[in-house]
Amino acid sequence: MATWKCSTCGFTKEGRCKPQKCPQCQEKGNFEKQD
Repeated sequence: MATWKCSTCGFTKEGRCKPQKCPQCQEKGNFEKQD
């Protein structure tokens, strides 16, 4: 499992693959993988 962070609003989500869209700010493809 990886943690993904939205570079726009800071929302974090856990999952195996990169989220398509941020549920908080509605930006697409703005997630970066966190260690």
